[in-house]
Amino acid sequence: MNKTYNDAKQQFDAGEYEQVVTMLTTAIETEREADYFYLRGLAHIELDELPEALSDMNKAVQLGKRESKYYVGRGRAFSMKGDDKNAISDLKRAIKLDPNNAEAYSELGEYFSSRGNAEKAIEDFSKAIELDDKLGEAYYGRGIVHSDKNDYKASLEDYNKALELLGDDADLFTSRGATHFFLDDWAASKADFTKALEIDPENARALNNRGVVEFCFGEYEAAKEDYGKALGIVPQERLLIGGFAVTLHALGNVEEAKKLWQGMVDLDRRYLNAKWVGEQLLWPEAMVAEADKVIKLL
Repeated sequence: MNKTYNDAKQQFDAGEYEQVVTMLTTAIETEREADYFYLRGLAHIELDELPEALSDMNKAVQLGKRESKYYVGRGRAFSMKGDDKNAISDLKRAIKLDPNNAEAYSELGEYFSSRGNAEKAIEDFSKAIELDDKLGEAYYGRGIVHSDKNDYKASLEDYNKALELLGDDADLFTSRGATHFFLDDWAASKADFTKALEIDPENARALNNRGVVEFCFGEYEAAKEDYGKALGIVPQERLLIGGFAVTLHALGNVEEAKKLWQGMVDLDRRYLNAKWVGEQLLWPEAMVAEADKVIKLL
C-alpha cells in the first residue's frame, strides 16, 4: 500500500472517519485507486452515510472486480441499507473469489444476526474464527448471538477474547457487563459498566445498566445519578424513565415517581402491569417489585 492509503488507514483505525473522507477525497482527485474508494466507503459507513458508502464501494468494485474485500465492503453497505438480496449476493461473491476471506464470513454472521437467524450467524462467525482466530469482530458478534440465546457462559468467553484482540471498547465492556449481570456476578457487571463509562461518559446504555446494578445493590442515590445522566442523553426513553421512577420511589420521592409512571401509562396502559414491564425491560425482581408498588399508588 502507498503512503496515502497507509496514512488514511491509520486515521481510520483511530476513529477519525471525517478526516479519512477528507484525505481520500483529495487523493482521488489525482489518483482513482480502488483502495481509496474502498477505504473512503468504509469511513462513510461508520459515519452512517450509506448513499455515499455505496457509491464508493461501487467504484471500488468497478476498478477491482476480482478483489474479494471490495464485495465485502459493498455487502456491508447493502446490509445496513436493508437490501438483503444484494448484500447476500456480494458476500457470497466475496467468498467465491476468496474462500478464505474471514471478514466475508464475519459479515455474513452480522447479517444473519441482525435478521434473527442465530444458528446461521453462529455458523458463519465460527467459520470466520476458524479462518482467522485473531478476528476480534467475529468473537464479538458471536458473543452477542450467544447472549441473545441466553448462553451467557459462551457469550462471556467470546467477549473476553474480543476484548483481548480489540482492546478497550465501551460497547464491548457494556455487553460483557450485561453478561456478567445475567450470570449473577453483579460486582463484575458494575465494574464493566464503569469501564465503559470511563471510555464514553455519554454511553446511555452503560448508564442505564449500571443504574440497574446499583438499584440491586441498594445504592439508590448512585442509581438516581446514572438514570438522570442517561435521561439527559435520551430524554424520551421509557426504559430510563421507568428506572428513574422506581429509583425515586425507593428513595421516598413518591409523588415524582407516580408522575413519571403515569406519563408512561398515558402512552401505553400495559405499564399498569408490573410483570409485563419486567419482561419488556428485562428488569430484575427487585425493580419489578418496586414498580408494582408505584403502580398500586396510581
